[in-house]
Amino acid sequence: MLRNPRPIDGQDDIQRLCQELNDAGYTAEITYGRVVVSPKVSREQSNITFRLMNQLFDVVRENQWVIHSNWGVHIPPYPDMRLPDLMIAPQDAEQYDDMHIFGDGALLVAEVCSKGTRSIDWDEKPLEYARAGVPLLLIVDPVTDPATVTLMHEPRKDLAVDDLREPYQRISVADAGEVLRLPAPFGIDLDTGTLFA
Repeated sequence: MLRNPRPIDGQDDIQRLCQELNDAGYTAEITYGRVVVSPKVSREQSNITFRLMNQLFDVVRENQWVIHSNWGVHIPPYPDMRLPDLMIAPQDAEQYDDMHIFGDGALLVAEVCSKGTRSIDWDEKPLEYARAGVPLLLIVDPVTDPATVTLMHEPRKDLAVDDLREPYQRISVADAGEVLRLPAPFGIDLDTGTLFA
């Protein structure tokens, strides 16, 4: 994995703009050198993220990991970044810069879909997170009927920016109310019904 990508013109300005927008409560991400801004999360998204955090808290505390909701993931080969709704990483995860870490340093990234972000969460982010080396991607989708929680793991190692293959080799889907097992290093069952309560 390329650890020191060549900077692009204006990269510092782009990152500063993202930081200012994120500080103002928006979700600003960089994809293919463009800044993509999403509105503040809805109450439903916030509640689902909180409930997910509650289910993960014991294993996070036991392992002395950290839960982030405002730290980005570097997406290679460009200086792109995504800002997941929730990320769990070791305290010593390798940083790309002050705003984000290398994806293979994360343990789990979670996205909670909304009507406005659903296509990006499903169509773009799995490929980007897999390219970054994120080992576990959780997509919580309250928009679909029935609501689902999808776990993607074992990212392909040789993905191109425009790759059409499934970015993760293993995918597990649970409808609301079903149990979804998170593999090592978590080794816990998620109660998906609680997420959508």
